[in-house]
Amino acid sequence: MFCYKQPRFEKKRLLRAEMLEQLRDYPKDYLEIRYAGYSDGILCGCELEWNQDVLTVESGIIRYKNKLYFMKEPLHIQCKAEDKIRYVKVQFLALVSENEQVVGNTRVYLDDKEPDKACELELCRFRLQDGARLRNTYESFSDCTTQFDTIHLIDVPWSAPTTATLHPKILKQYATEILQHNSTDNIDVGFAMNVLVNQGVVPADAIQIYIKNRLGCPAKKGNKGLYAGLKKILETHNSHTSEWNTSRENSRQVILI
Repeated sequence: MFCYKQPRFEKKRLLRAEMLEQLRDYPKDYLEIRYAGYSDGILCGCELEWNQDVLTVESGIIRYKNKLYFMKEPLHIQCKAEDKIRYVKVQFLALVSENEQVVGNTRVYLDDKEPDKACELELCRFRLQDGARLRNTYESFSDCTTQFDTIHLIDVPWSAPTTATLHPKILKQYATEILQHNSTDNIDVGFAMNVLVNQGVVPADAIQIYIKNRLGCPAKKGNKGLYAGLKKILETHNSHTSEWNTSRENSRQVILI
């Protein structure tokens, strides 16, 4: 049955262990129920910023094998330009029992190898050239895959119901561009507004349905497939805009003659 309990703290009353346990367990129980059924991946935070050869991973929460891992303080990693693809990864260490509790520790580090899916999760990848700055912003949706000096987030799993999805930053970039095209397609506008209202967090299944409705065929599985499908929709918009502008220019020429 459902139950509500709230400890009462009053003067000259003994503080019982049960009262402290209720305070301890409530946040944990809430989060476990709230995110039950979610995939492995980032739940929130873990933003990345590079400055003067130091890459900072901001605080965040990651879900991994039905457990929530918290990083409360930013982590700083030495990151000099090496002109090769590098990966920021989280390695999940074996659970251990200590002091009457189970502890799951991790190692966040920079490496030249792709993450081992058996025990690691990717936070980003990039290729930084000598003398350049590593940027975490995008000028356009297609800029998300710029080869050099750009933080890549497409392969980063963002935790969502059942299956990991695209990073919210990528989806918000897409939604912004779709709306800037002044699309009259209700499907486009509805999807873009849903992305922005939900702070960029959209389940992979919902993105697949949108792509299939717009292109007539589903995207390939995985984040790369979702990104490619969204990019194709934007290219279609750009093509139509170009045709409209050309037609408008021709119309003006006819009037002037």
